[in-house]
Amino acid sequence: MSTAAVADAGMAPKKKGKKLLIIIIAALVLLAAAGGGAAFLLMKKNVAGAKPEAKKATRSGPPVFTALEPFTVNLADPGREHYLQIGLTYEVHAADVGEALKAQMPLIRSRVLLLLTSRSADELASPQGKAKLASELVALARAALADSSTPGTKNDEVGLTDVHFSSFIIQ
Repeated sequence: MSTAAVADAGMAPKKKGKKLLIIIIAALVLLAAAGGGAAFLLMKKNVAGAKPEAKKATRSGPPVFTALEPFTVNLADPGREHYLQIGLTYEVHAADVGEALKAQMPLIRSRVLLLLTSRSADELASPQGKAKLASELVALARAALADSSTPGTKNDEVGLTDVHFSSFIIQ
């Protein structure tokens, strides 16, 4: 009986030691997961908090929209005649940039006409083609603003933001 009592006594501390080790490891894993989660949330808040502040710093008020007269052009489709009727509105950050855009309107309209007449109906029919055209229209208007001597229009972030289509008809 004494050997059984000694064997039971020897087994109990080993089981207790294993349980204690498992509890410590589980607590460490839980603590590491909580710390990682907290770090992730804090970093996410910092990144999300930094973006709106940067936008607020570049904007001086509500956006200003400058509409162009509608364009009707022949598209570059070999063997077929297609026409494009399009209405454009540029979005700028401030009224002074809108005035600079209006001052450069003859140059911008000329560049827009050249760009539109170089496209085919197939290129412009897809959403990707329209998106590509929009980015090219923004780039050419920004180039015209950069060519002007108006202060504050040299920086893309302060000047022209986007172009919007008010009509887009391919016939």
